[in-house]
Amino acid sequence: MLIAADPLAEAKQAFAESRYGEAERLALQAEQPPRLGAALYLVGLARFRAGRPAEALEAFDAAGRAEDAPARAPWSFNRGACLYKLERFAEAEQAFLEATADESLARIAWVNAGFAALDAGAPERAARWAERARPGASEQEAALVEELLSLVASEQGRGEDAEAAEDEAYRQGLAAFDAGRFEEARAFFLQAARRDPTSGRALLMAGASAYRMGEREEARVDITSALALLLEPRDRQTALDYLDRLSFGLRANGRGLWGSVEAGLGFDSNVFQVGVAARDVSGASSDVPTASAFVEAGLGFLAHLRLSDVVFLDLSYGGTQRAYTLSSAQDYSLQLHRATVAVEWEAPHRIRLGASTWGDAFFTGLSDFRGLQASVSGSAWLALDESERTSTRLDVSFTHKIGLGSEFSYLSGQRLDAMLSQELRFQALVMTAWYRYREDRIGTLVQAVSGETTDTTQEYVIPYAWAGHAAGASARLVLCARFDAGLDAEAEWRNYLSDSYLRVLAADGSVEEWGHRRREDFRFVLVPSVSARLSKHLRLSARYELLVNTSNVDTRLADSAGTCTAPDFVCHRYDYTNGNYQKHVLMLELGATW
Repeated sequence: MLIAADPLAEAKQAFAESRYGEAERLALQAEQPPRLGAALYLVGLARFRAGRPAEALEAFDAAGRAEDAPARAPWSFNRGACLYKLERFAEAEQAFLEATADESLARIAWVNAGFAALDAGAPERAARWAERARPGASEQEAALVEELLSLVASEQGRGEDAEAAEDEAYRQGLAAFDAGRFEEARAFFLQAARRDPTSGRALLMAGASAYRMGEREEARVDITSALALLLEPRDRQTALDYLDRLSFGLRANGRGLWGSVEAGLGFDSNVFQVGVAARDVSGASSDVPTASAFVEAGLGFLAHLRLSDVVFLDLSYGGTQRAYTLSSAQDYSLQLHRATVAVEWEAPHRIRLGASTWGDAFFTGLSDFRGLQASVSGSAWLALDESERTSTRLDVSFTHKIGLGSEFSYLSGQRLDAMLSQELRFQALVMTAWYRYREDRIGTLVQAVSGETTDTTQEYVIPYAWAGHAAGASARLVLCARFDAGLDAEAEWRNYLSDSYLRVLAADGSVEEWGHRRREDFRFVLVPSVSARLSKHLRLSARYELLVNTSNVDTRLADSAGTCTAPDFVCHRYDYTNGNYQKHVLMLELGATW
């Protein structure tokens, strides 16, 4: 009859007789509504008495979520006991404070909160809870209050001695740091940190010393640990600034606003081949000069913002104008404007997730200045910083392009890029290897053939859409404090997506298509550069660019006998351009930043 009235009766009896394992088993058997909370609460008590505080805490938390949850104050008290055993002192203190709401538990809960505060490193708070427990305390409770106050006094005395020793070690560390003895300074700062584990300033300076020694991994560990401790606002900002320098991606840029202006002189051996956006429609003529000197000027602004400790934002604008001096090349002069917004989240485990969007506007010509192309792009990336020396990154981007004006309508379309890169870093050398797949699905240009002497009308049909694979590498080497050098190399295989041909319209209205050819190009780019820092704000740079393009489309290629015959006239004399060419660009540029 007793069991029927209370399903937990046997479990309670076993608990009262210290048979905790049996009490847990019986309580678990009764773990169902309407006594779910009571059963779980008894499970927690049995587990705690059996010396399993982590499992007991799980049972108490589950009991607290049940519809028949136990009374709040004793439940909090027992949770606090589990948390204290697990050395989660700050949480234990809060749980004991909640239990003070029950007058019958208040004094012992105040005392236990004091012990938790003391073990959490807050003796002043521990003393305050002891004084709250003193009024009305029983003899046993009063003894616990006195024991707590004695421990507080002892801890405060040790704290004063430790603080003096910590300050001395910290002062010695600062003296060594200022003298440039960073290894010695780090030893003193770590000594100070061991004497006061709650203060972050010594760990911050230990990390700063490691950074000056080039020990980036140790510096990152120290500074990250310092940020988890007590820091003055100015020290916290300093720690974040150091962490920026030790990071990669957008975070490495730090915070602030920058501006730049550049001006340069250069020489281009083959102006009509503009490289990135093919616009060579010069035909087979070889007597048109293709080399020209040029002047170039640029302006840029950049804002690096920290939105939080782990989210970073870049806002930028850049504009350049290149003007060719040769009169026949001036229409190929280019002006570019670009505005960009980029955001990156530094996720746990050295993972970075980012996204950006940007807009471009190209203009061409000088006296006949006009719009060439506008585009809007978006990209996303995932980067993994495996170590201080290596990072792997995957980028995917999409661009929508619009040709500005009817003469450039063939430049409208979309571009898709996917790129995988691996970066390797040394103290003075950074190298990157990458692979890219690109689809550039822009339009087709129809261009009339000039200088015709026959009774037919001829038009080149020139598709510009292509897909290709590219691989490349780059290296940046710091030669000394004032000089650095770079080298970029790229190889790309382009397969055009439709045939080019010559459309022939006869006087009788018939149309023929001659010289159908699916264009295939191989491109190689090599760009060495050097730069010298003339002052804090001035830099002088020299750069050489080599572009070599080989193609199966070229009016200069020889044709086998009998190939240039009806009906298809498949021969290179009907190609629309010289696809095998070289382009050399030399440039000297002076830049100022502030």
